[in-house]
Formats: sequence, structure tokens, C-alpha cells
Amino acid sequence: MSDIYTLIAFAVAIAVLVLLIARFKVHPVATLFIIVVTLGLCLGIGGAKTMELVTEAFGSTLAKVGLLVIFGCVLGKMLELSGAAERITLSALTLFPSKRAPWAVALASMVLGIPLIADTAVVMLIPVVSALAYRTNISMMRLGPILYIGAYVMTSLVPPGPGPLAASAMLGVDFGEAMLWGLAVAIPSILVATLYLLTIKTHVDPKPELVAHLTRGGGSGGTDAEPEEKKKLPALWMSLTPVLLPIVLIIISSYVVDMLEIDNVFGSIVAFVGNPTLALFIGCLAALPLFGGRWRDKETVNDLFEAGLRLAAMPVALTGVGGALAAIIRDTEVAESVADVISDWGLSPIIVPFLVAAAICTITGSNILGVMTAAAIMEPLAEGLGVSMLAVYLACGTGAQIMKHANSSGFWVTTTLSNMTVGQGVRSIGVASALSGVTGGAIVYVLYVLGLI
Repeated sequence: MSDIYTLIAFAVAIAVLVLLIARFKVHPVATLFIIVVTLGLCLGIGGAKTMELVTEAFGSTLAKVGLLVIFGCVLGKMLELSGAAERITLSALTLFPSKRAPWAVALASMVLGIPLIADTAVVMLIPVVSALAYRTNISMMRLGPILYIGAYVMTSLVPPGPGPLAASAMLGVDFGEAMLWGLAVAIPSILVATLYLLTIKTHVDPKPELVAHLTRGGGSGGTDAEPEEKKKLPALWMSLTPVLLPIVLIIISSYVVDMLEIDNVFGSIVAFVGNPTLALFIGCLAALPLFGGRWRDKETVNDLFEAGLRLAAMPVALTGVGGALAAIIRDTEVAESVADVISDWGLSPIIVPFLVAAAICTITGSNILGVMTAAAIMEPLAEGLGVSMLAVYLACGTGAQIMKHANSSGFWVTTTLSNMTVGQGVRSIGVASALSGVTGGAIVYVLYVLGLI
């Protein structure tokens, strides 16, 4: 089978993948399955061998990532429903004067973007941010997108967000490395996007229904960001513990034990509790006290877990089928053909995963789909391109941020709840997401050229 035919078949498969999802709204899992099976048949693997590869790869991929994604989603749901996310946001707002409040929103969004999907963070916290906008007279065209963009960048680059969690597992990237390098790239990307959003001059008031309790209360003289309706929220340290504890355990296991070559009982214990799956489960256990006396209730110990499982179903299934796509690519000559073309064109190989993820995200509207699908496509190609899996992971996570517009649920949630028009949403969210992705991509490129990743 010629290289030209192989490349054309691969290119058509990716084009059809994007078309089915973006134009015909076919579910990503069904679409990926169709593409994987069709690609296997077109590349001469045969029906029986194709299905054998698909089922084996699906099972082996879920063995790596299934529980990780499930526990990550359960942890996010617990933080959402316990009030911990709101506590983190309100605490961040107390650290900054009213004129600097957008930076408090950005800080809270970054922290919450580690366990929460960006859409969820916006839906949860838009009442708090709207109250802040009403009291400080800061435009929602600034504050709403800032609330979204911090979580959006983090959930594209830093585990245990479902996208980066699945991508790092699929690529075999150490979770401690994925977290630290993801943070190193994400923070300056958020900084650049936030600085851009602060330059926007257009004033947009918050939605009236979100600040009705404040208008009834008699005006906007105060600068306190917390709504009048006091809710009993958990303490800040309790709210942060489930977020930070798994990260600390994973990083200690990944770096300290290996670097110091601790080969004793202590080292074994640290490696055990720092196993990413167990560390995330420990994070879930650490979230139980957030519910006070309700932690023993069925609604907490059972129903919450089921809600997390429902949230995890799509990322888990998508990751498994993505692993099957990687197996098909690995079992054919696609990887070698693509590597030869890139070499002939003189392209830097680190550009490839960035562009693949950017194309998928921009066309389908999903950064999670972008980072996961790009990782599945790039995993069998990375060795032939001579790029480390860590570099591929970071390139996928930055490319998958470009760009949010009218085909994205996150775009519509943030635009609608921030009382913006579609044009204002594109000027704020769309441009900010493009800037964050390009900034992150540039950082990754420099790190790659310097040989640091």
C-alpha cells in the first residue's frame, strides 16, 4: 500500500471525524468508533483484525485511565455541591481591593479549573461574579470571560481535568510531570489572556435577575463581593484540601521518591499513596468533611458518586475509543508516512500536535475532545517524529485552547450568563482563548527548542 494512499486515507478520516461531529452533531464516541473501524478496513487490516485491535486497545486504555477519570469527576462534583468552590472564590476576592477584583476572579478560576470543567465553574460562580460587577461597576465583558478562561486553560493542561488526565495517561506521561509542566505553561497563558480582557472598554451590566437581591437591598455603595444572602460554606482550608492533597501526593511520589531513590518501607508507602488513582480517591475522601453531618447520608456517599460517574461516562468512553484509534495508526504505516512528510517539508515536529488539537477544538468547539483526540492521533506518531511524549502532551493541551466561538457550550454559557451579545463574546472569550493557546504554544516551542521537554 503506497504512502500517498495511506496519507490520503488518514487525512480523509480526520476530515470526516470533524465533519460528523461539527456539522451533523453525531456523538464523538460513535463518530470515533466509525472512523476507527473504517480506517482499519481501508488500510487493509481486515475486519476481524480491526475489531480485535479495537477491543484490545479499548480495554488496555481504560485500564490506564478509567478509574482516574471517574475519581476526578467525582471529586469535581463534590467540590461543586459542597460549596467549596464558592468558598474558594469568595476567599480570593478578599485578597484584592475592588479595583483589582478581576485578578481575584482569575486566581479563583485557576484553582477551580484543576478539578472542575470550565462550564461548571461559570454556572456555579456567575452569581458571585455578577454581584461583584454590580458593586464595583466592572464590565461583565471583563469579569465573565476571566471567570471562564482561567478554568478553561487549566482544564486543558492540568490533571485531574478529564481531558489532560486522559491525554497524559494515553501518552504515558508521568502525572507529576504533567501537573508541574502544565502549570508552568498554563499560568502565563492565563496571565496574557486576562491582561487582554482588562483592556476591553465596552461596559456590560450583569443580568438583572442575577443581581435582583442587591437592587432590592438599596444600591451599590459597598465593595464587599459576597452576596447578602449568607450561606453556610465550608472553611477555606477544608475547601482547598481535596484539591491540593492529591496533587501534593502525586508530585511527591513522582519526584521525591524517584530522585532520592528511597527504597525502603517509607518509599513504598509514599509511592503507594502517590499512585494517581489512589491519590484522587484520597482527595474524594478528603472532600467528605465538606458536607458536615451529611457526609454519612446516602445523598453524599452514594448519589454524589453516581453523579460523578455520569459525568465521567463520556470522557472514559471517548478515551477508550481514542486508544483504539491510536492502535490502528500504530498497526499501519500512517505514522511512518506522516513522519516522512513532516521531515520533507522541514516542519518542526512540535507544531504538528499543536495544529491537530487546534483544528479539532476550533471546528468541534470542545477543548476536551481536542486534547484527547490529538493525543490519540499523536501517540503512535511521536516516536517517528522524535518528540518526547511530554512535549506532545503540552502541545496538545495548548493547541486545544484555540479557539472558543459559537459552536462551543462554554462560549454560550459564559456569553449568555454574562449578558453579552455573540459579537461581544467573540471579542472577549474567542480572542482570549486564542491568545492563551498561542502563548502556551510559544512557551512549549521554546521549552522544546531548549531541550527542556
